[in-house]
Amino acid sequence: MESRKIRGALKTTVLVCLLIVAGYFILNAVIREKIRRQFTAMSPFLAVEFSKVHANILSSSVSFDNLDINFIPYKNQQQAKHHLHFPVVSMNGISFLKFLFNKNLEATELLLANGSIQLDSFLLDKKDSAQSKVLSEIKWPFKKFYVANIAVENSQVFLHSEKSDQQLARANAAIKGVSINKPGERPSFSDIVLHLSEVNYQMPGYKIQFSNLTVNSSLELLELDSLRVTAPGSQNKINIPSIRMKGFAVMKLLNEKTFIAKNIDINNSKIALVKNANSKTMVLPFDLEKIYINNFQCHDLALSYKDKTGECRLIADISLSDIDADPLFDINKTKFGSIYSEISDFHYSGNNYQNIAIKTIKADSKKELVQATDINILPQVGKYELGKTLGYQADWLQAYISKVDIVKADFKKLAGQKLFADKIKIGESKAYIFRDRRLPRPQKTILLPVDIIRTLPIDIRIKTCELETSAVEYEEYPRSGYGKTGVLKIEKINLSCSPLINHPTGSDPAYMTMNVDGSIMGSGTTHGVVMMPLQKNKPYCIKGAIERLELTKLNSSSENLGKIRIKSGFLDFLSFDFTMTEQRSTGKIIGAYHHLIIQQLKKHTDEKNVADFASFALRHAIIPPNKDASLPERKRTGKVDYQRDPSRMVSYYFLQSLLMGVKKSFTLGFLLPK
Repeated sequence: MESRKIRGALKTTVLVCLLIVAGYFILNAVIREKIRRQFTAMSPFLAVEFSKVHANILSSSVSFDNLDINFIPYKNQQQAKHHLHFPVVSMNGISFLKFLFNKNLEATELLLANGSIQLDSFLLDKKDSAQSKVLSEIKWPFKKFYVANIAVENSQVFLHSEKSDQQLARANAAIKGVSINKPGERPSFSDIVLHLSEVNYQMPGYKIQFSNLTVNSSLELLELDSLRVTAPGSQNKINIPSIRMKGFAVMKLLNEKTFIAKNIDINNSKIALVKNANSKTMVLPFDLEKIYINNFQCHDLALSYKDKTGECRLIADISLSDIDADPLFDINKTKFGSIYSEISDFHYSGNNYQNIAIKTIKADSKKELVQATDINILPQVGKYELGKTLGYQADWLQAYISKVDIVKADFKKLAGQKLFADKIKIGESKAYIFRDRRLPRPQKTILLPVDIIRTLPIDIRIKTCELETSAVEYEEYPRSGYGKTGVLKIEKINLSCSPLINHPTGSDPAYMTMNVDGSIMGSGTTHGVVMMPLQKNKPYCIKGAIERLELTKLNSSSENLGKIRIKSGFLDFLSFDFTMTEQRSTGKIIGAYHHLIIQQLKKHTDEKNVADFASFALRHAIIPPNKDASLPERKRTGKVDYQRDPSRMVSYYFLQSLLMGVKKSFTLGFLLPK
């Protein structure tokens, strides 16, 4: 009896085991067949194939051998397709019952290794909605999808075109918490760690290359090494050895198109930009809604820029905080909390035959200070060569400025090309100017000073501008003379201007006031006040005096340029008070001098020989040797009435107005040589 019970129990156990084994194989077969049917029926535009599928309900896993995926969105262009191939794909921790009965695909891990991802260049460049529409119509084999971990290991990404297959990158990625709540919905995930290497990506207009990129969303970290950006067919190049981002909100970027980072550090970069008619603006390969960076640090940036007007190069250290940037990088829409930059070895070469070299330029928004030191303006050609090259007269300029300080500068307005500040202080400076008068003079209208600064491309509003003790030397080769140049030096120049404005408003003062002091050829003093109108149709008002000038100091210019020798003479003072419009100057001068003897030199000779008769007439008939303050003022007063030549500089206009008054102060002044 008991033996029959035992044999019955054994039979039952064996039967149950057989049923379980059979059920296992049957269920596995059902699962494999269901997977195959589901993949086949997803979409006519999405072809999913594999050589074998392995399902194991005991280990809750499914694996595929030689998984091949082709996305072909256009029926009439079968060759245009994205192609993915993985030798082995495995999914573990699957809840088969949820998948079979509720179509909820849940798993703990999905591994895709040693894959080949081929992206089609035509499909990437195609901007129509067909591809998005095809993707939205795919019949996915699940209602919901969730995988705790997806890993892509040791895979290669290629860009396919009609000409070739180009390797874009090697990729490794780990993505956590990947879920799709309903078919057609965009996948979401909680964390990503991405590593790309050997990246070589060609975009319209430029190419991006870098050796390694690591992005870790949980650590909020991005590290990029050996970035190179080039524009094929141009000289534009960007080389950045390393970029480090901390506090990088990866999920904000992916989900909200918002770029947020706490710290960005860039070191030892080299950027070369060349702008020409064929240059294209570099754009980001993705859209952004907002850019915000707490702190940006860039050290030892070597920058060079070249366009049709010139080129410059510099080394820079830049520190920015609280950057709220426009996604299209419009500087007028970008805000900064604080700015500190230090530029060294600045060099600019323009097409006006001038080079500019600046030792340092510092900008500190916290101190509201911009400072430039050791500014050199250097000609590219010799002083005689310049005029010969141009074919007409031009000023050959060489200058040195020790320092320029922009005090209490409004940095927020600087970003919008507006120079607003309390003061500009220009340190001790020297300038040398040469002009060859033997060449033809260009017949073009030269604007007066206020009109010139109105043409500047920036908005200037400075309360006070100051120039510390400086000197200007002007040398001129005359049209006809003795083969020698004439030199005029203005030394001990001090200048102030208030306010300095180029786009005045109705509430601004009517005039800019400039006060200037100096010494002519190291003798005596000169001081003047120039009122420059900020309103149209208002005249320039000039008032001042030249005092205690030893007139023989002027012989270098008077002999070689005017063929007049000042044998002796001392100017006690020459006061002037006149106005200048765009057409004419009017006013008066009052002078006093003594022991003045002027000799006229012969004009048609190479030697500086005295023209005796003309010199006698000057001394005894035209210019008396003494006109001191004891004479009535009316006899020492000359009327200024000079018609402007608009093709000449304002300095010439001022000087000729002054000389006109001097001539009119003499009874026979009209006989004086021009």
